[in-house]
Amino acid sequence: MVSPRVYPPGVVRSQKPAFIRKIHQPARDTPPDMPMRPMIHPWIVLAALAAFFVPPAPAAAQRPQRTSAFQPAACMFELPAEAHEGEDIECGYLTVPEEHAHPEGPTIRLAVAIVKSQDPSPAPDPLVMLQGGPGGSTIDYFSQALFMPPASLLRADRDIVLFDQRGTLYSQPALTCPEDIALVERTIERRLSDEEAERLSLEAAQACRARLIREGVDLSAFDSLENAADVEALRVALGYEQINLYGVSYGTLLALHVMRQHPAGLRSVILDAVVPAQTNFLAEVPRSQDRAFGELFAACRADPACDVAFPNLERRLFDLVERLNREPARVPVTDPETGKSYRMVMDGDDFLGLMFQLLYASEVLPALPLLVDRVAAEDYTFLSRVAPLIVFDRTIAAGMYYSVICAEDADFTMADVDLAGVRKPFVEDAERSARTLARLCRQWGVQPLPDSVDAPVTSDIPTLVLNGRFDPITPPAFGEQAAQTLTNSYVFTFGNTAHGSAVAGPCPASIVLDFLADPTTRPDASCIAAHPAPEFLTPEGLLLTSALNAPLAWLEGKNLWQAVLLALTLGLLLSPFAVWPLAWLARALSG
Repeated sequence: MVSPRVYPPGVVRSQKPAFIRKIHQPARDTPPDMPMRPMIHPWIVLAALAAFFVPPAPAAAQRPQRTSAFQPAACMFELPAEAHEGEDIECGYLTVPEEHAHPEGPTIRLAVAIVKSQDPSPAPDPLVMLQGGPGGSTIDYFSQALFMPPASLLRADRDIVLFDQRGTLYSQPALTCPEDIALVERTIERRLSDEEAERLSLEAAQACRARLIREGVDLSAFDSLENAADVEALRVALGYEQINLYGVSYGTLLALHVMRQHPAGLRSVILDAVVPAQTNFLAEVPRSQDRAFGELFAACRADPACDVAFPNLERRLFDLVERLNREPARVPVTDPETGKSYRMVMDGDDFLGLMFQLLYASEVLPALPLLVDRVAAEDYTFLSRVAPLIVFDRTIAAGMYYSVICAEDADFTMADVDLAGVRKPFVEDAERSARTLARLCRQWGVQPLPDSVDAPVTSDIPTLVLNGRFDPITPPAFGEQAAQTLTNSYVFTFGNTAHGSAVAGPCPASIVLDFLADPTTRPDASCIAAHPAPEFLTPEGLLLTSALNAPLAWLEGKNLWQAVLLALTLGLLLSPFAVWPLAWLARALSG
């Protein structure tokens, strides 16, 4: 969700712009674009939507007002093999004002996909899903995941509505920045200095901005408040009296804005990997990174097999980082779209950034200590398979990310960042990243949102809050903080998940289903106790479950389709929500 993910700014010796990172996805994260699908449902044209945003003019002076409307269309993405258009998925576009306060002005189109329930008589209130990022594609990730377990469980008794948020992959316009990929292609085999990487990344962002403006895009119209108004417009256009709203990473911040602005249409809300409105997650990134790595080290020490196989994992990792900074590795990678191969430069900071990104994915947690061991032995098989899926990701809408982050979360200084007790490697990039973000946002030039967006969201809407122990960007404390002003909320933290828990296994999925069945009653979460921590892989081998076998197989170059799904999760669901990590991401994944 899972974001889902958050991206941080700041590029350091990286072939990939430091401002961008996948997967969901995070309230002011990294930017990418994402796709969605069409659907067949009762379509209701939004009549006089402008009345909700501007006072009505005198009758004599009123002019015809443009309404938000949904139009069925062919699905704009490749359907899963198990899905049939018209039966399992219906697609279309929702036309909304570029600025909801000016309904007669320019319009944009949002890609929509309705994934049909497995029940022929579904509940009347669908589940609407919000991807992370900002900039991640809800459709690109969830249209595939919802036809595989455990995510497929969510289709048991209600339809699921996916839509690509304004500016993301399948919506029009999409604020993608191919200039970033071009920069990666030019520099992936070079080891850039911090200064050169920052300069090139800022130049690529500026080139993207100039092109979008030439194309007529109003960058200031792509923010969280307009995004939240789109959710309400979608509900009305599709004719739903109420919806259940799920958000992961940046999607949770967006969901909180919807709860504040349009509460009447919400039956229940699920916040997965939470970004509280009252917290600037960017200022917390160094501490969040440090905390997550600390949890990984502690979990390995507490696991007898892991502790024997990888004694003092923390020292082993940071020794490896220092070694690679002295003598960078050359990791063979191939762009999956063009087929072109490169020898990507990977120094210690790059590798630590890659480890940070992999911490987003619950599925790969059990393999991380083994990964450190393999890379220390100069075995780069796993990195060669996974890095290209992230480094060459073309689905993230970086321009959307920049617009959202610069309007909402860039208003912090290093005085707001608490670095006390944070490990040195996570401190070193903090100031540089903050400086780079400030420069980027001055260039991007969007209007800031009002201070009111930073107030805690107070609501009595039934809300399920999901946290992952190993979440590297939205720690469990964020979820607990948001829940303090949500009077009918239930908070659960999973001991074996990371960023985005809802579809990380049957246990969280069962809790989600229990909650949706009756949001007014605390769901049964007894299954959490059965999975207190990851079961780490070791060279000696464990009695592996199929889930744990998967990462090991990737390390050996097998079952790589599973690694592709992981990359989708990292890039579309988890990644899109980190600002400081952008520097790490840029280094780690772009070489």
